[in-house]
Amino acid sequence: MAETHYCDTSLIYLKPIQKNMAKDIIVKNHYTHKWTLCTVAYGVYYKEYIESTFFGGFNSKLIGVLVYGQAVGRNASTSISPLLDNSNVLELTRLWIEDGYGKNIESFCIAESFRQLNHNFPNVKCILSYADSEVGHIGKIYQATGFLYQ
Repeated sequence: MAETHYCDTSLIYLKPIQKNMAKDIIVKNHYTHKWTLCTVAYGVYYKEYIESTFFGGFNSKLIGVLVYGQAVGRNASTSISPLLDNSNVLELTRLWIEDGYGKNIESFCIAESFRQLNHNFPNVKCILSYADSEVGHIGKIYQATGFLYQ
């Protein structure tokens, strides 16, 4: 069934999570079922409203993960620009978000992760990601977020 509503960005937030937690989620849920290089992992959280006589408010549910690691290719940074080195480039190596939280949730979470990376890794000037054409991926989510398709 196609989702007809956009994600409610006021209910979604990201925060760094431990690598072993990200690994468990990726191996269980990502289509590759394989772990990868990881410099930082961000958990995608959804704020669920809890209605209670005594404890009303929100509860956070982990619904996804974004994993960034060092670029796989030894010359990845200099292939982009001779002004870059490997410390300036990260690769979005894995992205998985549970279905059912609205359209555009992936692009919202990628953009939010960029904001956090910019703050926490100021030396990073470029993010790479690869679309897996062997399984029919053409990078639509990445392109919607501003990646250049090459």
